[in-house]
Amino acid sequence: MPARTSPVSTVPSSSRLQSRAYVELRRLIVSGEFPPGSFLSERQLAQQLEMSKTPVHVALERLEAEGFVTISAQQGIVVRGMSVEDIVDHYELREAIECWVVRKIAGKLGAEQQRQLQDNLKAQKAALKQNDLRRLMQLDEQMHFMLGSFMKNREITTTMERLRDKIHQVILRVTDSDRSRPAESIIEHEAIIAAVLEGEGDKAAALMVSHLEAGKRRILNPERFSR
Repeated sequence: MPARTSPVSTVPSSSRLQSRAYVELRRLIVSGEFPPGSFLSERQLAQQLEMSKTPVHVALERLEAEGFVTISAQQGIVVRGMSVEDIVDHYELREAIECWVVRKIAGKLGAEQQRQLQDNLKAQKAALKQNDLRRLMQLDEQMHFMLGSFMKNREITTTMERLRDKIHQVILRVTDSDRSRPAESIIEHEAIIAAVLEGEGDKAAALMVSHLEAGKRRILNPERFSR
């Protein structure tokens, strides 16, 4: 008699459900579908994601640890925005990481990596010409992340990904209300990439500082934030 085989379970494991809940909730927050200040309900989120409350609860705890939400007995679950201090801290960390990155990779990129950067720049210019500022913002984020990924350091890319997602909503709002900066940003990107390709690491780092400082000043416009 042939041995019986156990039926393959079609029920997702708890870890898979937790991962799916985390990815989807993070996407909803980063995309702005859950804007800062939104109150969230575990029960409603579980219904929306078609799963029990347990994986949603675990995902929310992880998002709280990463600074995307706050959870308290008084207010419940609230999508966390970024204060002036948060934004200053964000850009200080980006400067430390990204300036170091361009110094390290300057003059060391292969032909395919160089092509990827040049293609990204071309796409940025095309998006600006078409006045597609949302697309331009995506390409801007992609370029910065691409530079970091060339280090092939998982800790750097993970940190850069988290930083990118935390600031995304803020930049999204600024992009929609201030259309004066994109052309200048592309010129700065071109200069940074040129310095990297020419092996001028110190120059690339100095240009990156100026570029990130300009982005920070744009976001911290007194009309948007007050201390």
